[in-house]
Amino acid sequence: MSKRYKLGLVTLGQSPRVDVEPSLRSILGDDIQVCQRGALDGLSAQEIKSLAPVEGEAGIETCMHGENSIVNGVYVAKKYLLPRLVDAAEFLEKQCDYFFLLCSGQFPDLKKAVPGIIEPIVIIRSVVESIAANGHLCIVGPQSDMSAAPAQWAPYAAEVSTSAASPYDGNDVLALAAEGAKNSGADFILMDDMGFTESQRKLVHEVSGITTLGALSITARVLQELI
Repeated sequence: MSKRYKLGLVTLGQSPRVDVEPSLRSILGDDIQVCQRGALDGLSAQEIKSLAPVEGEAGIETCMHGENSIVNGVYVAKKYLLPRLVDAAEFLEKQCDYFFLLCSGQFPDLKKAVPGIIEPIVIIRSVVESIAANGHLCIVGPQSDMSAAPAQWAPYAAEVSTSAASPYDGNDVLALAAEGAKNSGADFILMDDMGFTESQRKLVHEVSGITTLGALSITARVLQELI
């Protein structure tokens, strides 16, 4: 009888991530056991809102649970997340065969504290560079990330542009971002947020007609090799 692997998912926001788990399972199958832990677990909506960055502080968009299991975007200061992320990662490390960060950014202090955590950004950069080193890459992601995106991805593509949309904005906004990517003349699109689902990746591909890479789907396919 084959082993049933336990896969840990560390999210910056609240777990469970009912929005992204179906996309993971569409690639990894239903034989895995997904264990989730979030940095904002156990906090009320008001407590989460109090973690918003003040002017000059680094922030990041993540998610909180709304009514009827709807996942809503929320902006929090990075400094408040780290200790809670470390706690979540250490918990999953004891429970799972493999565990990864549901974020396409980097948290060096998290990796230092919990070396076993898989950081998707390392995988994503390698994939992007292998196909877009001589091409035009359009980054689709939250508006808050777009000003820094060209410099972040310049080492991995010959040309970088952006088109803003959040996983939580809805399909109409996402379709507009896909049109923006198409109009930019991009050769490739990277949906640079782990909150984008496989169905959203397919939507962007259908609207733009451009090869579309998803941070989540790239990571899931590498995880598939591990399990």
